[in-house]
Formats: sequence, structure tokens, C-alpha cells
Amino acid sequence: MAVKVRIPTPLRKITNGSDEVLASGATIADIIVDLEKNYPGLRER
Repeated sequence: MAVKVRIPTPLRKITNGSDEVLASGATIADIIVDLEKNYPGLRER
């Protein structure tokens, strides 16, 4: 399932300025993995 994830201003440099991104997964952990795959470095923050 795809969800819209809002990105706080300090992290938008990782998402190329996007304030919202789409991620998919069955659990929150899956969504975090998907975010990290598409936006390396986001997981650490």
C-alpha cells in the first residue's frame, strides 16, 4: 500500500526539496526501508 509521507523542512535536501513523497509497505518498518531505498540517508535522520 502506498502512503504519502510529509518531510520536515530540515530533511528536504535529502528528498530534492519535496515536502511530500510516496512510500509503500505493509508496516512502518517497510515504509522506512522504502524511503531509504529512494532517498539514501533519510533513515539515519
